[in-house]
Amino acid sequence: MRGLLALMVVCVVSHCASCDEDIYTLMDKVLVLRVPHGPRNTSHVLLVCGEAYKDQDVFWKKDGQSTRYVGNQVNVTVEEMVAGNFSCHLGQDGRYLNHTLLLVQFKPDNKPILLNNISDSSDAKHILCSGHNYSGSFNCRWSKARPHATVLLVEAVRNSSAMACDLEADGLGVWCNERTCGRPEERHLIQFKLCISSNSRLEVYTAEFNLREIVSPRCVTDLREEKVNEFRWAEPEHWEEPCSYYKVQYEVKRVAHQASCQDPPLKEEAQIIDEKTFTVPVKPKKYVFCVRARDKFTGGPWGEWSALAGGSKRQGNN
Repeated sequence: MRGLLALMVVCVVSHCASCDEDIYTLMDKVLVLRVPHGPRNTSHVLLVCGEAYKDQDVFWKKDGQSTRYVGNQVNVTVEEMVAGNFSCHLGQDGRYLNHTLLLVQFKPDNKPILLNNISDSSDAKHILCSGHNYSGSFNCRWSKARPHATVLLVEAVRNSSAMACDLEADGLGVWCNERTCGRPEERHLIQFKLCISSNSRLEVYTAEFNLREIVSPRCVTDLREEKVNEFRWAEPEHWEEPCSYYKVQYEVKRVAHQASCQDPPLKEEAQIIDEKTFTVPVKPKKYVFCVRARDKFTGGPWGEWSALAGGSKRQGNN
């Protein structure tokens, strides 16, 4: 029959006292063989083209190339990480009938090579997730260590409810939306999973978090110097309301003229305040005033800096 490949698995390991491989379906037409780390042994996976083809002249191809496999049921050999896309056809060069992509995954999968480390988190070093408010929308990004690695599956689930996720065009990030109102308390973690493959190797990366742990506000709005050394601003763009409930606190500092807000402050230390006004206690001269925001109640990550040239000879926004 057409549709899903009817799959059965028989694990036969050469030079091995016991069989400790296992196999599972990742998604439609994608099958994963899990093998332990260590010296590679040969495994055989029994594939069935389909019940409707048991009396047909069935030939198999691997990655589009003819193979020695013939018949509705075949034991395909997997050595090292060499699996691939197996398709069955009516006759040696005949009509396509069905296929499955067979991948290999190490267990435990604790030596990943397909993604770079981009996060300081001990739980999810390869995935960096962030959101700008509590609307339920957030972004997760990663960096490929193998340029040709392909994203196969992205999932975000909270309490068994799947979220809508859209993969970005560059394949290096995804936007997910829980489509829910901001909540006073998160009772269940968001569980994020990324499945990526290269040359028949599959790696699965995961992260768990609450929105309150990853929300960092956007830049503050309407930053201005009303008088020399006296600054005022408004809440970050798209921040949740009411602001009395979703309270924001600010970090302010002064850096050298034409310097970046990433640079150390001049003389006085950076300060954390609740107000949306600040007076720089220095004599009027050129400098850069920097301010950024975060959720006061959760103490989550800081948002991006906003900057404005200040002093007696202001140069405008940076």
